[in-house]
Amino acid sequence: MTKFTAGAVLCAAVTTLSGCGIFGQDGYFRDRGDDYQLADTLPPLQMPEGVSAKHQEELYEVPQISGEVERGDFVVPRPQALSVNVGLDRVKIQKLGNRRWVLVNQPPDEVWPQLHYFLRSTGLQLAMSDAGAGTMETTWLTFGENPDTKDKYRLQVESGVQPDTTEIHVRHLSVPMDAPVDGAVSWPAQSSSPEREGWMIDEMSGALAAESTGAAASLVAQAIGGGKVKVQVMEPAGKEPYIALDLAMNRAWATVSHALNTGAYRLHKQDADIGILYVTYDSERELADEEGGWFSSWGSGSGGDKLAKSADAYSLQQVLANIDMTSTAEPALFANMQGLGGAPNTNIPGYLVVLRGVDNVIEVRIRSTRGLPLSRAKASEMLMAIRQNLI
Repeated sequence: MTKFTAGAVLCAAVTTLSGCGIFGQDGYFRDRGDDYQLADTLPPLQMPEGVSAKHQEELYEVPQISGEVERGDFVVPRPQALSVNVGLDRVKIQKLGNRRWVLVNQPPDEVWPQLHYFLRSTGLQLAMSDAGAGTMETTWLTFGENPDTKDKYRLQVESGVQPDTTEIHVRHLSVPMDAPVDGAVSWPAQSSSPEREGWMIDEMSGALAAESTGAAASLVAQAIGGGKVKVQVMEPAGKEPYIALDLAMNRAWATVSHALNTGAYRLHKQDADIGILYVTYDSERELADEEGGWFSSWGSGSGGDKLAKSADAYSLQQVLANIDMTSTAEPALFANMQGLGGAPNTNIPGYLVVLRGVDNVIEVRIRSTRGLPLSRAKASEMLMAIRQNLI
């Protein structure tokens, strides 16, 4: 019998026996994924006479459970949405306008000692280090190509927009060599040299990215910035939920705009002058993006895409004209705006996201296209979806 013939006979035998329970629930080749639920304890190992047993401690103690445990099908918990920004890259350089800063996906108390090590390893000495304020300042230094000036750097360490992240903002100051340097330094609103600021950001981000452990943490840095939180979802009793942003308005607008074009959201129209963004929201669209992969485009003619195409047909002026001006909802987000109301009530799909406030005191609310508050549960759900995608 040839090897091929023997293999064919074996395959035929396995196929024939499969009907006798070899692959069934009680067969030999059955699924053993839930067998651990039936596991039992074994008596301790008995040592032979004349051999002293060393005392062993339980490393992973299993608690006692009273009563019978229902052994049903186990459902694996769904992981966090892939659209969440945290954790994608440990170190990033972010940019808004002419401002750049370093974002590290670690809490400030872990980043703080890494910055100290970076400065020491590059030969830069610290003139001041205040963990409570999150500030480091170098001593004065001289660049070889500019012997007529002296330079100084300030690193501002802050909690990031997302939990357990850190932002590092760099400021560079250059003054004539003969300028007096006694007393407190008057830091400019922008760096004296964008090129030298960029050099520090590039060197620092490269060093932080190369630091793979990130295990060390500074106890004195645990209250950097006084524990200030930049983003909070506020749900005051009896009032409309909103997101509170401790950001400048231009950055608040940029990060909210980004979040509203990610995951379940689609951003259709926006006007920064009046602080309004017109969006649609469909949680099924986010699930399709995560699970469908390359094949998700096969079903692109239904669901969220139909909703998005319907919303694209409306201009922002048409949406604003649909706002109910007789509403007494507080706060009055649309007061003193031009072009509101006047159109007959139209069932325009989507929502309005409204930003109000001044720098570092920004509030983000979401309303229907009639300008009316949503139910508390719906508003909280949609605000949390915005919050998790802020950058």
